[in-house]
Amino acid sequence: MVCVLTYLRPDGLTRLLSALAELRFPGEAPELRLLVTDNDPEASARPVCEALGARLPFSLRYQVEKRRGIPQARNAALVAALGSCDFVAFLDDDEVPEREWLAELLRVQRETGADAVTGPCLSRFDVPPPAWIAAAGFFVRPRWPTGQRLRFAYTGNVLIRTEALADLGELFDERMALTGSEDSEFFQRFDRAGRRIVWCDTAVVHDRVPASCARLRWILARSYRAGAAEAYIERKLDPGMAATARIFAHAGYCVAKAALLLAAAGLRGRAAGARALHLASFGVGRLGGLIGLQYAEYQRVHGH
Repeated sequence: MVCVLTYLRPDGLTRLLSALAELRFPGEAPELRLLVTDNDPEASARPVCEALGARLPFSLRYQVEKRRGIPQARNAALVAALGSCDFVAFLDDDEVPEREWLAELLRVQRETGADAVTGPCLSRFDVPPPAWIAAAGFFVRPRWPTGQRLRFAYTGNVLIRTEALADLGELFDERMALTGSEDSEFFQRFDRAGRRIVWCDTAVVHDRVPASCARLRWILARSYRAGAAEAYIERKLDPGMAATARIFAHAGYCVAKAALLLAAAGLRGRAAGARALHLASFGVGRLGGLIGLQYAEYQRVHGH
C-alpha cells in the first residue's frame, strides 16, 4: 500500500497522483493500493482524489484525519494499512516519484530482506535560489551505496515491512504534531528494536521547494527546529542526566564553532557565512529543546 499524506496542497497532490499512475515494474506488477490521508477537517483533497481516482491503474481510498498533526495523519494511515498488506510506502504531497521508484524499493527489499528501505529525495526549486544558497548546500542530502545499512530513515521516501511494526508499541509520536522529525524519532526506535534499514540509491523521489523555503530566514528557522526536535528525541530515548549533559555540550560546541566560522566568513564568502549561521541555529535549537522550546514549523503550509 502506498500511503500519501496531504494538507491544503491540491496542485501538489495532483502532480503526485499523476506520477503514481506512471509507475513501472519489470514483469508482473504487484497488487498495489493507494491510501490518501487528508489532514484537513474540511476534506479539501476529496475533489482531487475523486477526479483522478478513476484514471489510476489501482484502487484509491480516501480518508480524513481531523486531528491536526503529521504523526496523527501517519498513524491513521498505518492503522488502515496494518493487517491488510505486506508493505507500506510513504510519500508526501510535495513529492513526485520517478517511474521505477517503487519497483526499486521492492527489489532491494527482496535482495536484502530489510525491514525498511529508503532512498534519495532530490530537491526541485519553483524558482532558482540565489547562487550563495545553492553553494551552501542546504538542500543537498547525503546518499549511500545501495544496500548499505542505516540507523535512520525519513517518511518522504520509505518502504516498511508491516510485520516489522509488531511489538514496537508507539507508532509515530503524536506529541510532535507540527514540529517535524517524528519520522526521525520513529526510525531511531525502529532501529533500536533490531529492525534493519537499508538504502536504495535508485529509488528516487523529487520534492518541491517553493520560493518561500529558499530563503535564509526559513533555512535558519528549520535548523533551529531540527536541533530542538533532536534534543527532544534524545532525551526521550535516553532519559537521564547523561543525555542532557551530552546535548548541552554538543550545543555549546555547535555555537562556538559557528562563531569561529562566522568570523572567517568575510574571507570565504556569503555561503560560508550562511553555513555558520545554520550551525549556530542548530546549536541554539539544541539548547531550546532542553527546556521545551520547540518550533512548530508545519503550522504554516508552504507551496499550497
